[in-house]
Amino acid sequence: MKPYKLLLLTGPLFILMAACTKEMHTPVNGKGDRPGILKNVTIQDLPGAAKITYSLPENKDILYVKAEYENQPGVKREIRSSYYNNALIVDGFGDTLPHVISLYVVSRNEEQSDVVTTTVQPQLPPVLSVSHSLVVKADFGGINIAFANVSKADIAIVTLTTDSSGVFGPADTHYTKLQAGSYAVRGYTADKRKFGFFIRDRWGNQSDTMIQEFVPLFEKLLDKNNFREVKLPGDVDYGWGLPIPNLWNGTLWHSTDKLDGMPMWITFDLGVTAQLSRIGLWQRPNEWLYLQNNVRKFEIWGSVNPPSDGSWNNWTRIIEHTVIKPSGLPVGSVTQDDKDAGAAGEQMTVPFDAPRVRYIRVKILRTWTDGGYAANIQEMRFWGNDK
Repeated sequence: MKPYKLLLLTGPLFILMAACTKEMHTPVNGKGDRPGILKNVTIQDLPGAAKITYSLPENKDILYVKAEYENQPGVKREIRSSYYNNALIVDGFGDTLPHVISLYVVSRNEEQSDVVTTTVQPQLPPVLSVSHSLVVKADFGGINIAFANVSKADIAIVTLTTDSSGVFGPADTHYTKLQAGSYAVRGYTADKRKFGFFIRDRWGNQSDTMIQEFVPLFEKLLDKNNFREVKLPGDVDYGWGLPIPNLWNGTLWHSTDKLDGMPMWITFDLGVTAQLSRIGLWQRPNEWLYLQNNVRKFEIWGSVNPPSDGSWNNWTRIIEHTVIKPSGLPVGSVTQDDKDAGAAGEQMTVPFDAPRVRYIRVKILRTWTDGGYAANIQEMRFWGNDK
């Protein structure tokens, strides 16, 4: 029986010894050979970038291709491209100088091939092409800046001017990816003023600063004490005891229900004939933002002599506008960005060549309730030159 007892005693001891054996962790794949180099490398220079096309070596364990370079002196960048691709884009250049690119093939075990170097020479980068395209002119209360951005690059147009203490510095930054556009920088008196402009991209590249002097055109907020309601045939009536004059005291205009739905329109008199520069419109706030009868798409028309029959003769459309909800969330859900945009109101620039007007007609095409029968606007303001 002794051998049997010895076996019983050594069994647990064997299991204990096995449990204490050190576990070794090693890569799933072995170290393997160094990958081969890229071949058939070709370059296509692009605005502020370059596309590098290549052939991969025969290695089966390739993970990615890596490009290392400096897009600015002393600023290193690294771009990776999966082994499923045969090309990569090197970008972030702010000049048209030659740039050396180091290319590597990297395996799944981070083994790196010998380097292959090539040289790219980017085409004119967006910071320079957009800068060259700028057309700046005096506008109401400031300046108007038009630009072309052919490559639709993500850029910032920075405007400089003097502040109240006379320090020349940033006054406005306009971010855009649009192919072309124009916008106004306002808030200045009709006195000669120095402005500067430069373009900046997301890699920190920056154009030279262009400096010019302009005299902003005279602009003022039109006096709402002069505004008067006008009722023409075809105009929608007000409802809920909320008439048109509430538009200029900020207490909400609300239409009656119009059984045939949109469009609907209202008319009022500014009391003066003016060259309008911009128009502000505010939604019904709080829980009503981007909801129900708040206007979503509308037109603003102007006239100096509207016909008494309510027709559209002698009227000129000066603005067509769609309210954009910043968050893009479904109707009924709002974010803080939505609330901030609602508080700021819809700020609309009137085209510079629009005619002088005295009478305003707001034509509502759509509310936030599709197929709705009523509309409301909290407040409207008008800026321009009534001299």
